[in-house]
Amino acid sequence: MSSTPPTKKPAGRFRRYALRGLAGVALLAATAVGATWGTAQWRLHAQWPAELAPLKVQPSPSLVAEGERAFHIFGCWGCHHDAGNVLFEAPRVGRLIAPNITRRAADYSDDALVRLIRHGVKQDGTTAIAMPAAELGRMSDQDVAAVVSYVRSLPQRTDAVTSSTQWGPLGYLALAAGKIPLSAATAPAIEPPVTRPKDDEGNYLVGAICRGCHELDAPHDNGFGMKTPPLRAMAKAYSPQEFHHLMRTGEGSGGRDLGVMTRIAKTGFSYFTDSEIEAVHRYLTSS
Repeated sequence: MSSTPPTKKPAGRFRRYALRGLAGVALLAATAVGATWGTAQWRLHAQWPAELAPLKVQPSPSLVAEGERAFHIFGCWGCHHDAGNVLFEAPRVGRLIAPNITRRAADYSDDALVRLIRHGVKQDGTTAIAMPAAELGRMSDQDVAAVVSYVRSLPQRTDAVTSSTQWGPLGYLALAAGKIPLSAATAPAIEPPVTRPKDDEGNYLVGAICRGCHELDAPHDNGFGMKTPPLRAMAKAYSPQEFHHLMRTGEGSGGRDLGVMTRIAKTGFSYFTDSEIEAVHRYLTSS
């Protein structure tokens, strides 16, 4: 009596194929995660060839008072506050910290501070994140020298935020995909003025300050849910007196709270002189 060999059960074959498939998927996922992390690390640690360039107007104790005002109107305090600040925080994305300038500045020479401000390049040659070099790169030598002079005058303060910038998995993914701007990549390739162009001061201030959040003729979306109106249309909706009140208090027409604009005006734009506010309004409404 002959016997037939047992046949392999379909369920066993299916299990082996499924395990092989899962192993392949796991390998692909691990490769993708590794590639994402590697690309993000490369972008964070790449060296940027911005040279140290001395200012034609040197920092000086005589510029400290004007530097305090410039520190506010150009937005330095708005990000860094007195001793560091949390700029952004979200689960699985990360935590972005604006460091304590009163301590960090001691690690930089004057020329290196200028490079950080204008080019978004840190002491070690890597890029800063969220340093608005696209706007600050347009600052005059005199304004930058005033800011550096003021920063040098500040006593060192205890860090308001004890942690440093950290990235989560979604943050690394955004970095790898180029969705988080690198400050060094946004710096303008221009020759900044030595002093403010007094005959075109409104254009200068708008380019070095306002354009960080606004476009001239179109709405602006910063990619993080903040949408802002076009500058020219907004300015033309305000009389010179109303615009002056807006810049001093951050209150929109009818006493409206404008959220981020209100906070920025109170801590930054309120330091504008009357003539600077007039120059900005005149520039925005003249074309």
